[in-house]
Amino acid sequence: MTLVTSKEIVTKALNGHYAVGAFNAVNMETAQAIVGAGIEENSPLIMQVTQTTLNYTDPEELAALMKVLVDRVSIPIALHLDHGRTFEVVMKFLRLGFTSVMIDGSLQPDGKTPRTYEENVEITRKVVEAAHAVGVTVEGELGTLGQIGEEITEKSGALTDPDQAARFVEDTGVDMLAVSIGTTHGLYKGKPFIDVERVKAISEKVGIPLVMHGGSFTPDEDVRAAIRFGIAKVNIDTNIRVAFFEAVRDSIVKIEAEHEKADRAGIPRKYDIRKILEPARTAMQAVIEDRIRVFGSSGKAE
Repeated sequence: MTLVTSKEIVTKALNGHYAVGAFNAVNMETAQAIVGAGIEENSPLIMQVTQTTLNYTDPEELAALMKVLVDRVSIPIALHLDHGRTFEVVMKFLRLGFTSVMIDGSLQPDGKTPRTYEENVEITRKVVEAAHAVGVTVEGELGTLGQIGEEITEKSGALTDPDQAARFVEDTGVDMLAVSIGTTHGLYKGKPFIDVERVKAISEKVGIPLVMHGGSFTPDEDVRAAIRFGIAKVNIDTNIRVAFFEAVRDSIVKIEAEHEKADRAGIPRKYDIRKILEPARTAMQAVIEDRIRVFGSSGKAE
């Protein structure tokens, strides 16, 4: 059994000046790709599930699959809830045996309406008290992360303030802090501006591992610079999705050509789902391995 808390592996990453990748699992193929990449790169991992995934599959089913994969390997892996919106959702994942949870107290349960600082502190502290009682790591969030195609800058007032971050960590007791530094969820409209100096200022103030959300397609040089100054966990989802879609598209084109050939020869078509999903899994694993190398966690499994 190699299931660990994210605090354990992310603290090592912070001290070692690298970052641990946190990769989203939504089904068997993505979970297998994540674990396969970790094995190939001999890297610690955080395998995470978002609250929105609850609309797609029963969390008990996905958690059981993830635990089976973890049980079979020797690299350290944390199971993490990403962007939990309510105390009740977080408690559900604690009961499922997750070793790490995020309470996104920056937004209301609708995922759109901002909470006040005081509201964020209240719900985050409540989660910290419950999770720490059973030895589970808690990630909080301060500032507002950009959504798909949305530009977040200092002028927008959404970036994390270093002084407020220090106060937030003291007020809540979180183990990791997700910060707004210019990254966005999903795809960027253009080349993003990542405020690396803000990362440095926050890190000097709070003294705990910082988390970069929206790490997909952020320029490698910006990611590496942010890691040097305190980012110790980087969330990746869109990179994986794009790899999946492109591989599936290519596989379907190939299969359709085979069907046309079978039709001309007067023989039955073959429908094998594995010929679509296996290349997709391979493509996702390749992307994850690449991110692990960029984050500097290759060879850091202990």
